[in-house]
Amino acid sequence: MDAVTQVPTPAREPATGHPSGSAAHERLDRRLDELAGEQIPLPMTVGGEQRFGGGERTEVVQPHHHAARLGVLGNATHQDAQLAVDAALAAAPDWRALSFDDRAAVLLRAADLLAGPWRETLTAATMLGQSRTAARAEADAVCDLADFWRFGVRAARRILAEQPLSPPGSWRRSDHRPLEGFVCAFSPSGSTALAGHLPTAPALMGNTVVWKPARAQSFAAHFLMRLLEEAGLPPGVVNLVTGDGRVPAEVALASPALAGLHVAGSAGTFRALCRTVGAAAGSYRTFPRIVGEGGGGAFLLAHPSAAPDAVATAMIRGAFEGRACPALSRAYLPRGLWQRIGPEFLARVDELAVGDVGDPTTAMGALADAQAHRRTVAAIERARQDPQVTVAAGGQYDDAIGWFVRPTVLRCDDGRNEVFRADHGGPVLAVQVYEDTAWEEVLGRVGADAPHGSAGSVLARDRYAVVQAMERLRFGAGDLCVNDLPAGTAADRAGSVQGLLRWTSARSLAETFVPPVDDVRPHLR
Repeated sequence: MDAVTQVPTPAREPATGHPSGSAAHERLDRRLDELAGEQIPLPMTVGGEQRFGGGERTEVVQPHHHAARLGVLGNATHQDAQLAVDAALAAAPDWRALSFDDRAAVLLRAADLLAGPWRETLTAATMLGQSRTAARAEADAVCDLADFWRFGVRAARRILAEQPLSPPGSWRRSDHRPLEGFVCAFSPSGSTALAGHLPTAPALMGNTVVWKPARAQSFAAHFLMRLLEEAGLPPGVVNLVTGDGRVPAEVALASPALAGLHVAGSAGTFRALCRTVGAAAGSYRTFPRIVGEGGGGAFLLAHPSAAPDAVATAMIRGAFEGRACPALSRAYLPRGLWQRIGPEFLARVDELAVGDVGDPTTAMGALADAQAHRRTVAAIERARQDPQVTVAAGGQYDDAIGWFVRPTVLRCDDGRNEVFRADHGGPVLAVQVYEDTAWEEVLGRVGADAPHGSAGSVLARDRYAVVQAMERLRFGAGDLCVNDLPAGTAADRAGSVQGLLRWTSARSLAETFVPPVDDVRPHLR
């Protein structure tokens, strides 16, 4: 087709909310029952072929009811991982030769399938596999991911349309090539949207991918792969490997054809992967692009002028209800404000219902797996032993039925304490109460202590304070929200031109229409 096309104008995908008694609620309940009772195989997908990993079998269970099995996967062996790399390289020539419009059409179709007939499947899979409430699962697995895909296509089209000016007698063009080799994507357990975005963003730009989702996210990842296949993704473009991430990392990161690494997860995981790539830098055919985030939880900073109810609601919703990604892990409140909202806020935290996410009254489910549970319990117990820290709410935990930890608030007046720096990974909110006159001091410390450009939120009605915070925290938060939860802007950044440019390698083309035929310079004529 010879045409300069315009991609469909994207719009934010609205949440249905699945209100009680609605047709959407009935469809979700029915799909929850179906998925909970099936105990399906969770194979790898390599070169379009579904096959079990050759390693040890691992059961995937519901975190809030770990006796209930959802499926079984096989851990990928070194041979399995090498087959995935080979499949990605074999699929690369045909995929990058496909027009941008045809690649974009796959993701646009996937977004519409996700928002339509696949909505309840991905919502239910995220609820069961990652213990998310219905509202949070739909917002993450459906709304955020559909936005990633639709707005990503628009951003990619803008990249291709950005072309240089041509002087008279010539034509200058930019060829936005995919990277030379394959991309390896490691996605976290906390977000189905990120799990879908990390492999498909490079694929949109013409790359082929080896995708290793977190084991605790394997259930929803299985259905994401089936959705992409239904949308028309050709075999080998995205190759899903299952199980522990160590073996796929050893194989993929040692391959000379590695061209990129796309990661979201803990800071420790990100550092380890970066070290591995750095140690093997001399063996790669190109210099691999490393793109990722490995920060801890988000922060909330309240100014003395902040609306009390807004601060309390932001802390409860950001740290506990639904457990957004990234979740709020530390908050800094002025003393006058804390005195007004503290007792009621702590009472509201203690009243939050924790349990089976299928119950619409549940505010928060369980942690993703036993490892996350142990890590969070250890953090709470260290806090109990610290004389500077008070467990102001929650602090209870249990793993008899599911990996549950009650919403926990830790009070500490020393902002340099470990509780403000550690990546708890669970529903633990560390709160520092500062003197009302110490705003600028706390603002400076929050900016300096924010790990790895993490997400943050500033609540204030004083406009001078808002402007001051935005300037002082310019390098303290990659996603900064004002008078809202510390979330919601990551989708904008990930689906942006900046996010997608990293998966291209621009080539400059210059064509002269009438070439010179002698070597005599004009000034010598």
